[in-house]
Amino acid sequence: MLINKEAIIVGAGLAGATIANILAKKNYKITVYEKNNFIGGNCYDYYKKGILIHKYGPHIFHTNKKKIYEFINKFTKLNNFINKVYVRYKNLLFPLPINFTSIKIIAKNDANYIIKKLKTKFGKTKLITLSQLKKINDKKIRKFYDFIFQNVYANYTTKMWGIKFNKVDPKTINRVKIILSDKHNYFPQDRYQGLPINTYTRMITEMFNHKKITINLKTDAKKILKFDTENKKIYLNKKEFNGLIFYCGSLDELCNYKFGVLPYRSLKIKFFFKKMVKFQQSAIVNYPDHPKMTRICEYKQMTQQRNINNTIISKEYPKSFVLSKNQNSQRFYPIINKKNLMKYKQYLKLFKIFSNFYPLGRLGLYKYFDMDDTIEYAMKLANNFH
Repeated sequence: MLINKEAIIVGAGLAGATIANILAKKNYKITVYEKNNFIGGNCYDYYKKGILIHKYGPHIFHTNKKKIYEFINKFTKLNNFINKVYVRYKNLLFPLPINFTSIKIIAKNDANYIIKKLKTKFGKTKLITLSQLKKINDKKIRKFYDFIFQNVYANYTTKMWGIKFNKVDPKTINRVKIILSDKHNYFPQDRYQGLPINTYTRMITEMFNHKKITINLKTDAKKILKFDTENKKIYLNKKEFNGLIFYCGSLDELCNYKFGVLPYRSLKIKFFFKKMVKFQQSAIVNYPDHPKMTRICEYKQMTQQRNINNTIISKEYPKSFVLSKNQNSQRFYPIINKKNLMKYKQYLKLFKIFSNFYPLGRLGLYKYFDMDDTIEYAMKLANNFH
C-alpha cells in the first residue's frame, strides 16, 4: 500500500511526460530524473542557424486515434504537414509507399496493365500489403513486385536492421503497404498528422508544466536508485521509497547488463548546412541503393519555416548500438526477435517482484513504438492509479 501519492519518473521523454501530466492532475507529487541536460528524449528539437532541426532524426506525429490527438492538442497545435516520402533509385524518383504514380514511373509501358489488374482484383480496397502483391499470379505484376521488393524494400531493410529482409520481424514487414491510387501520403490511414507549431521540446515542456512536477536534469537514476530483491524494497537516495516508479530507460542498463546487452539499432546522423532555399523534392528521400546511407531529411520542409534562404539536411547511416564510453551510440530501434525478447523477459522478471515498479516507453518495454503508441500506453497505465 502506498504511503502517499508520490511518483518517480526516470526519463523526460514523451512517455514520462505523458504519465507525469496525468498523475500530477490526480494530485500526485512527481519527481522526474533525466540523465541528459535537456528534456524531450528522442523528440528533442532545437534551432541551429535559425533552422529548427531534430537531434535524433525526423519525428512526425501521426495517429488515427482521436483521443491521442486531443491529448496532445492540450499542449500544442499541429501544422498541416503531410509526409510525402520519395525514393531515389539510380535515375528514378518516385513516391513511397508505392502508389499508381510510382507504378507509372517504374513499370513504364506495363504500368497501365498493372494498375488495371490491381483495380480489377482489389476493387475499392485502398491499401494492400506487399505479401498480397506477391501472391498475384501474373508475369508483369511479378516482374514489378520483384523490382520493388529487391530494390526498394530488401536493400533498405538490410541496411536499416543489419540483417536479411527475411529475418526481420514479420510485424515490421507487414507495415509495408501499396496504395491503390495516386494518393501520396506516407501514413495514409492516419487522419491526424503534423509537427508541433511550437516545437516538440516546447510541447513536452508544457506537459511537464505543473506545480506538482519537479524535474532534475543530468541525473543518472542508477546512482540514486537501489533495489533490495531479498526484501522487495526500493531505495531512493538511501531511503526506502514507497511511491510509484516509472522507468523509461533500458532495463539491462539498470541491472549492469547481468544477462548481456539488449540489442538495438542505432543511427549515425550527419547534419549539413546548405546555402540554398530548398535541397530536395520533399522532406524525406530514401536511398535504398546507397551502400551505407538510408535517407536524407530536410527539416525546413517539415517545420514549414519560410522566409529563410538557407536549409539544413541530415543524412542517416544505420549501425548497431554499441555499449562504449568512447563511442557516441544511441538506442533507437529494438531488434525484436525470439532470442532478444527472451533476454528482455529475463530482465523484466527481476523487477516484477517490486509492486511499485513499472517499465515504460520504447526502451523500458523494449518495443517499437510510434509516438501515438507511446502516449496511449502511458495514458492506459496512468488510468490504473487514482
